[in-house]
Amino acid sequence: MLLLFRELERADYEITGRRVQTARDFEFALGNEPWDIVISDYSMPAFNALGALKILKASGLDIPFIVISGTIGEDTAIEALKSGAHDFVVKGRLPRFVPAVERELREAVGRKERRIAEEALRTSERKYRLIVETAQEGIWMIDPDARTTYVNRRMASLLGESAEKLLGRSLLDFTGEWSEVALENLGRCRLGVVDPHEVKLSRTGDTDFWASMSMSPMVDDAANFRGALVMVTDITEQRLLREQLLVADRMASVGTLAAGVAHEINNPLGAVLLNLHMASKELGTVAPVIEDATVLTDLRAELQDALEAAERVGSIVRDLRIFSRSDEEKRGPVDVRRVVESCLRMASNEIRHRARLVTQLGNLPPVLANESRLGQVFLNLIVNAAQAIPEGKANENEIRIIAVRNDDEWVSVEIADTGSGMAPEVLRRLFTPFFTTKPVGVGTGLGLSICHRIITALGGKITVESTVGHGTSFLVVLPVAKDDFVLPIERPSLSAPPSSRRGRVLVVDDEPLAASAARRCLSGEHDVVVTGSALDAIERISAGERFDAIICDLMMPQVTGMDLYSELGRIAPELAERMIFLTGGAFTQHAREFLERVNTPRLEKPFNPETLRSLINERVR
Repeated sequence: MLLLFRELERADYEITGRRVQTARDFEFALGNEPWDIVISDYSMPAFNALGALKILKASGLDIPFIVISGTIGEDTAIEALKSGAHDFVVKGRLPRFVPAVERELREAVGRKERRIAEEALRTSERKYRLIVETAQEGIWMIDPDARTTYVNRRMASLLGESAEKLLGRSLLDFTGEWSEVALENLGRCRLGVVDPHEVKLSRTGDTDFWASMSMSPMVDDAANFRGALVMVTDITEQRLLREQLLVADRMASVGTLAAGVAHEINNPLGAVLLNLHMASKELGTVAPVIEDATVLTDLRAELQDALEAAERVGSIVRDLRIFSRSDEEKRGPVDVRRVVESCLRMASNEIRHRARLVTQLGNLPPVLANESRLGQVFLNLIVNAAQAIPEGKANENEIRIIAVRNDDEWVSVEIADTGSGMAPEVLRRLFTPFFTTKPVGVGTGLGLSICHRIITALGGKITVESTVGHGTSFLVVLPVAKDDFVLPIERPSLSAPPSSRRGRVLVVDDEPLAASAARRCLSGEHDVVVTGSALDAIERISAGERFDAIICDLMMPQVTGMDLYSELGRIAPELAERMIFLTGGAFTQHAREFLERVNTPRLEKPFNPETLRSLINERVR
């Protein structure tokens, strides 16, 4: 040992060493001090090099191990090297010893550096894998032929398969009808273009989901295309919400259109009804001069038919306006019976060829709701009930609507049919957005989810029971309006008491037919001035003209009835108090707020002439 130390000192090494001769001493030395190299005689009285190699290997330490011996042959040396020795030096050839030590120390340093680098690489790979495998984005690696080379856990979950089973499968196996889009984007990816796009992907089990897919090219050091890294995000919910917003926007647009159409229909319809009422009344005055009783009877029947038809049009327009009001968040007392009857009239064409209609609408208190939204719910449920029944067997099927007061707090409305019914698995998903059992193009799958949302927002409940082949029953439960809510009372069509004097009435309406009809209705008792412009009315009053009553259309171009009311409040307040508003549908938020704010009588077109006369005669005293 001293001879070996002397050789190392001659090579300018500073030596700190320990000599051990037993396995126990060797283990202790390894465990308690750091060592750069182990030099071992092959054979010792109580220990040998092969035993020492086993102990060193068990310790996990990477320390160069050089065997020194002069008595063993080549086979023994080979055995020592196979057991883990780094070199073997024969005692008679000590000049080889120092170079062997230098070489093993250098290689030990190299191995240490490699271990550090490898450990850093393993740490990086573990971190990378942790990030990739726990990412909420699907990560999908494909080769140039679109075959899968790797998927992370999220991607495998999205596709409904294990990662192992996905290896080697083509991306196009999952794109279905969107394969052409996927191929086009893969082609752009080859050119270095990253172009996010939306596709529908198929997962195992024949279900689909919408995905946002972004392909990034993977290239080697020579810039050769080696495949694509595909980032996949499930956007099914986002698309559903987007579609719902689009449908809501379309519904709002349709509502605005319906309000406008109702307004435009009501103007001429009001004139038609006024003229028909007056014609019916005046027919009695000319009856004595009509010699042919048959002609008189026919005239009366024809006028009555025309009146009933015009009033039916008026009912349709009123029903339409229930669904056109935009004050969706406003809640107040709502007449359930009126809303249900309006919905039944609108859905009558769907019902009549499919089922008998049975209704039990008792004496119900007003519920706290929004009339427009409640009408939307009932109409949807009634139409669904009708569409669950095939056409042509109306006598064999029934749609039943029963509305009752449960107690002081709730009103329930049951809408039941004898249609095809639904299976339990369908019922579980019935209120899920975009779930529909109707054919493509017939249903959006939004109706029932919106109904559920509306009723829940109103503080009510909606439930369903169904049996395949025996029909379906929806139950809507709504809170009763409290005592401080009172339903608006519509003025009845009473016979007008005669006025005590002949008054002066101003009619302001941009619809000539409506203005002329109002003049004819009133001119028998009063002097009527007609103008089609609120601005002209302001000029007349500013010039000193005075009237006992002013009948004014609420919505007119340029200067509205609301503007006229405000201006009269400034220049002739006593006339502002004598105004009566006519409206064919206050379909703007400003108009609704105005009518709620002012305490002025208003008549909705079309109206009964007796009602108009009553209002005028109240003012002409």
